[in-house]
This record gives sequence, C-alpha cells and structure tokens, in this order.
Amino acid sequence: MRENHPLAKHAIRQFILARLVLGSAATILLALVVWVAVVAGGSGGSGDPLLVQPTADLQAAAGSLPAAAPSAESATVTPSVTPSAGASGSASPSPSAPASASASPSVKPRPSKSASRTPSASPSRAASPTPTPDVFAATYSTSANWRDGFIAAVRIVNNGSTPRDWSVTLTYPSSAGIEVRGAWNATAGVSGNTVTLRGKSLAGGGSITVGFQGTKDIGDAVKPVTCSVSGGSCRMS
Repeated sequence: MRENHPLAKHAIRQFILARLVLGSAATILLALVVWVAVVAGGSGGSGDPLLVQPTADLQAAAGSLPAAAPSAESATVTPSVTPSAGASGSASPSPSAPASASASPSVKPRPSKSASRTPSASPSRAASPTPTPDVFAATYSTSANWRDGFIAAVRIVNNGSTPRDWSVTLTYPSSAGIEVRGAWNATAGVSGNTVTLRGKSLAGGGSITVGFQGTKDIGDAVKPVTCSVSGGSCRMS
C-alpha cells in the first residue's frame, strides 16, 4: 500500500493537468468561435444580434471541464462591434443596441432663374439730310382765253440769297397747236408743243411775273400738261 501511494498521486496530478489543458483548449476554441461570430456579424451589416451555438465537439469538451471552468452550454454570445477580452482569455462581449439612423436628406429647391432678356437696341436710322428749299418757285395761270387764243402768266420767286438765272418750260397737249405771238419780261421759244420762257437774272429773295400771248387750234381752254422751272418747282393754278 505504501508503494502504490506515490503512483496514485502521480496519476491524480496527470489527470488534473490533462483537465487543465483540455479546459484551456476549450476556452481558446470558444474565444475563436466568438471572434468569428463577431467578425461575421460586423461584416453582414444587418444590425440584428447573432446567437452563436457551440459545436458538438465544443460541448463534449466542455462537459469534461472541472467545476471551476465556465460551462460552454451557458455561453450565449451577442456580438458587438468591439469585443473585450478578459485576463483569463474568455471573451465577455458587451451587447450594443443597433443604431437606427434614418437619413432623410433635405432637398432645397433651387431658385428658378428667370431669363432676363436684354432689350435689343433698335437700329439707328441715319439722319436724313434736311432737304434744301427750292431756289425757284413758279406758279402758272391762264389770265384770258377765247376760241383760238389765250394769255398765260407765270410768277417766279427766287428763294435763294444770290441772283440766279431762270427758265420755265411749259408742255401743252400735242393737239393744241400752240404758237406764241408775243411775251413780256421774258423771251419765249416754241418747239413743237413746248414753250420755253427765259428772263434776266433774278435777285435773291426777289420775284417777277412774266407771260405771253398764244394761239391754239382748239376752241376749248388749254392748259399745260407739265410745268417746270430751273432749280425749283412749278405748280399750276
């Protein structure tokens, strides 16, 4: 009996050492399972807590642990973002509530830019030159008329400031057969149905009345078709 006593103590020591080694291995395996679960839960991004169940081998190993070792069956691990490891190597994760952040971006309406049209510049009209007044103005009238003759008068005005020569041209109908019998204050010439009157130089601002007596082939009163004066306008009354 005394010889077997040291062997029994040695066997007990070997048994205790084996249980310690097995318990340490189970603890390390449990920590690895927790870490894998935490990593898998963090990368999933779902925010729901994960329940990690130990494997059958881990439960069998935990059943042979001494009473002081933590039981593998009661280890329900809720993964958190940052696991904290204790001094004994066992992981004690702290549960963390999933952060629910509803981001509702506020859209600010852009102010609509009203198209502002620049008023287009109206094309500038070139100033028309001021028309120069007619140097001469003539007025034709018939002072007398009978069956084969008539008397015509022309009043001429020099609107300029200097003396100028002048001439008046009267064109009658071709069927009138006009002939000039005499003229005053002017010289008269006939070419076909056209009578031309010319006179002396007329001072600026001055006026003169000239005339002639003519014959005609028609019995009705006769008037020129056109009337013109050099450097001016002529009208018939």
